[in-house]
Amino acid sequence: MEVNKDEATRCLNIAQSHFDKANYSAAIKFASKSIALFPTDSAKALLTKAEAAEAQGPSSPSTAPTSPSVSSSSTSANGLRNREHKTPQREYSTDQVDAVKRIRACGNNYYKILSLEKECTEADVKRSYRKLALQFHPDKNGAPGADEAFKMISKAFTVLSDPQKRAVYNAGGMDPEQRSNNPGFSGMNGFSGRGGGPMFETEVSPEELFNMFFGGDFGGGGFGGGFQSATFVGPGFRTRTFRAQPNVRARNGEAGARTTTNSGWMTFLQLLPLLLLFFFSLTSSLFGGSSTSDEPSFAFERTPLYSVQRETRAHQVPYFINPAQFARHEQNPRRLNEFEHNVELYHVQKLQGMCRREYGDRQRRLNEARGSMFGIGYDEKKWNAAAAMKLESCERLKEFGVRP
Repeated sequence: MEVNKDEATRCLNIAQSHFDKANYSAAIKFASKSIALFPTDSAKALLTKAEAAEAQGPSSPSTAPTSPSVSSSSTSANGLRNREHKTPQREYSTDQVDAVKRIRACGNNYYKILSLEKECTEADVKRSYRKLALQFHPDKNGAPGADEAFKMISKAFTVLSDPQKRAVYNAGGMDPEQRSNNPGFSGMNGFSGRGGGPMFETEVSPEELFNMFFGGDFGGGGFGGGFQSATFVGPGFRTRTFRAQPNVRARNGEAGARTTTNSGWMTFLQLLPLLLLFFFSLTSSLFGGSSTSDEPSFAFERTPLYSVQRETRAHQVPYFINPAQFARHEQNPRRLNEFEHNVELYHVQKLQGMCRREYGDRQRRLNEARGSMFGIGYDEKKWNAAAAMKLESCERLKEFGVRP
């Protein structure tokens, strides 16, 4: 997008500076960010050079001839130490390098990252993630940039696997989590997401997400410092951390048998949250009471899945639903009110993004019409036209009681 061009240029300059200093990993990072913001041939060329330079490894400087007085035993010892401390370079194929480049060139196009169409199902998203996560996990792919590609794949899954985040992404093409973190959004009155909604979830790291799919141990070293478990809740997922207080036994005269009994009891208490989570997950799956079936999703654009249009009763915000999924939810007035509050909340986030773009476009036009700081090149006609531009999305925000 044009509004990202300046930031992309800044990132490219930083990448070039790191490349000149032979800091190739940083150069790759900022060149990739520049391409994601605004693709240019110069950024792509720099990324290719940086990746090639990093793949060759650091060049060893030429050493001066060794003095004849140095003994052969000392030379052998130094050579042995160098061999012991030399880190073996991981092998990778040209196909892996090309695959990493393809993922990183996708930027924020989450459908393209997962090689999916916009009409894909949730099962398609999970299937694609499972395949790509195994292919690009840093332990299995040693190509430069594989770690960044793995994070991008995880990010694409977290957005597209959540129907509400996916609806926001489809509507604006931007990261819905960046919108929800916008500090300007705190001025909205009368709206609040439910406690299980994506606005209140803790992000799951790419490695934790991978472990959830393919099996992995709990975070933390043992039960003494607590453990962390990740569970799917509703359309997304959140993490819950359970911490047990250390078993302090500093009192004099305590018997050893009592200490052993208490230690066993503390171990049981530490395991109890995990057992409860397993029990509730098992019962919910047996009786078919998953939160995704009870809580319908929506979209702001008509699709084959979301084909019926509705409007919120408070502000007449149009949205589309799946009629079969929505039928049971509509019969409960309280839950319908909560659902429509969420629809309007996401709509406000969408309007905020559009308002920022409209304001930035008007400011750019004003700067162009202003000319230089001494008024040279001032165009009054263009200035008046830019000043008269209507910021429709910003005006719409005022109807919701949100200050642009």
